[in-house]
Amino acid sequence: MREDPHRVLFDLLEDGVRAGLYPGCVALVWRDGAEIYHEAHGDLGSHEGAPGYLRAVSRDTVYDLASLTKVLATTSLAALAVAEGRVELTTPVPAEWDRACPGATLAHLLSHSSGLPAHREFFVDLKPGRPERVLDRIAATAPEYPLGTKAVYSDLGFMILGAWLERLFGQALDRLFDDKIAWPLDLHRGDVPRIGFHRLLGARGPSSAQQHRVAPTEVYDPALHPDGVPSWFACRAPVRCAHYEVHDDNAFVMSGVAGHAGLFGEAAAVLELARAWLDCTLPGLDARTRDVFWTLSQVPGSTRRLGWDSPTPDGSGTAADVLSPHAAGHTGFTGTTLWIDPSPPDGRGPLIAILLTNRVHPTRNGPPILQLRQQFHRAAVRL
Repeated sequence: MREDPHRVLFDLLEDGVRAGLYPGCVALVWRDGAEIYHEAHGDLGSHEGAPGYLRAVSRDTVYDLASLTKVLATTSLAALAVAEGRVELTTPVPAEWDRACPGATLAHLLSHSSGLPAHREFFVDLKPGRPERVLDRIAATAPEYPLGTKAVYSDLGFMILGAWLERLFGQALDRLFDDKIAWPLDLHRGDVPRIGFHRLLGARGPSSAQQHRVAPTEVYDPALHPDGVPSWFACRAPVRCAHYEVHDDNAFVMSGVAGHAGLFGEAAAVLELARAWLDCTLPGLDARTRDVFWTLSQVPGSTRRLGWDSPTPDGSGTAADVLSPHAAGHTGFTGTTLWIDPSPPDGRGPLIAILLTNRVHPTRNGPPILQLRQQFHRAAVRL
């Protein structure tokens, strides 16, 4: 008797909860115009005393999208800026940041080939509220490799992009996202927006509705780190758990709004924005610009597009070996994944696969999730 593919996917994600890969998740698979899987699994939180402890996940649970921010917000806004003629892909990086990536252009930042390093712990001695301090430190960071010679996935490049976009449009990045993307797609309503940034505003905690809808991420308890208190605890004191506060520490000291991280969202809203890319229904995004952004980088050995990633040729990445070379996607450190395949190998019509988890709860040092992500995509294409 043939296995029910829906049951296979359901059991896979339930097994992930039982194995402690994540407290809970929401998975959504869309195929050729229809949702064919949209289920919630597990609980919001698994650490006793943390928000959402043993409260069941629902399909509209909001997750910290982490680096999905890079494509859903920053890359989307960059594409609109290009389509509107505000900037070109060949436009040089503004002078104050150029010294960190001499000669780099907008395209270099988007394709992660600017020479900038992957990451720096700027947050260690900073508190939230002065994002310009982080940008100043990026400007003083020396490049790590010659421009355009390889792709090094860089948060720093997208922090610059976020600030550059604010300058181009004359608005803060969170307002830009709301005005240019969330409101036109009807994704911004209620006490907890279906998708959007959550700017840190003093000591005000989450509302009751937010507590019930937003999955917590990391618990900042030294007892969970017997080998020593991690470097990121300093900027978080006295917060006990990140709950509707961005998990990425550099984004945290940038007040929760940055080009590389900061977006929160539910799976259905991620789907709508993914479809807006697939179908070019985001106002201002035309097919020509979309196709340029989805073109594979010419940087040697790179799987990067402009902002987006593509499947690894050997199938070792999150998309496994089941998506076409035309697929565009991204992952987030908190345990989020999005892939859009306009022409899957089986020929059954476009595919969008979304998996949102909070695998960094209670700590970011949990078990790896790559194999589960690969199994998720293998199961998704069989639905």
